[in-house]
Amino acid sequence: MTYTPFSNIILPIFIYYIGLIVFSIVMTVLMIKKWRERKVNPPLYLSVVFILLTVALIALTIGLGEAVLTGYFQEIYRFSLPFAYSMMIIADIFLFVFAEVITSRGKKALVPLIAFGVVIIVVLFLPWNWWGVPPEDYVGQLNIRLYTTLSVILYSYIVYIFIAGFCRKARKQTEDAKAKAGLTLLFLSMISMIAFFLMFIFDTLLITFVDHPGYSEFVYIAWIFAVLFFIFSYLSLIMPKWLVDRIEK
Repeated sequence: MTYTPFSNIILPIFIYYIGLIVFSIVMTVLMIKKWRERKVNPPLYLSVVFILLTVALIALTIGLGEAVLTGYFQEIYRFSLPFAYSMMIIADIFLFVFAEVITSRGKKALVPLIAFGVVIIVVLFLPWNWWGVPPEDYVGQLNIRLYTTLSVILYSYIVYIFIAGFCRKARKQTEDAKAKAGLTLLFLSMISMIAFFLMFIFDTLLITFVDHPGYSEFVYIAWIFAVLFFIFSYLSLIMPKWLVDRIEK
């Protein structure tokens, strides 16, 4: 089995990912600090979400780091892709739990959501995905990577759309300005994650139809939306004093 050679065009995304890791670690530490102060479940659930997304980023960066050092996308890179997707699936589950606690909606959907998530994680690690393998190495063989990737995106979209719907309904049922603002911020965080995956879809379309090597400008934009997710979801729960003062004016 051969390896795809590393292209210098991808080096900037490696540096970009390192910066994102620093940001995500800072946000995770801040959230864990709030959980330790409050000793309630919502900050804990959101801390787990932040941790899992950070781990996914670290895995992707290590995979790219291997390519930078060796000149080829080898085994660590190939493992990093399904592993990172798995972390995002688990993060989606904890995000749903967090939203269920905040909005008191969606409890019945949790068990089937977990079950489908487990199935997708198993499928992610099947050999027929050919993660990072040059196309010429699996010509004529079963290739499920496109369907697996679409299942991850569809799963995530279902979670985000459900949570966004919960937020809109809960917002209509409360008169408290602070609660409304928190729900609006949580809603915006879900829109950010929907846009995050949409950018990756655009990147995939470039690879498929324009023979692009991948890691296009859309990937950079995607992670900007991920940064917005961190910020919006953090503010939705923590509601710092400066934000509360602004809401109450």
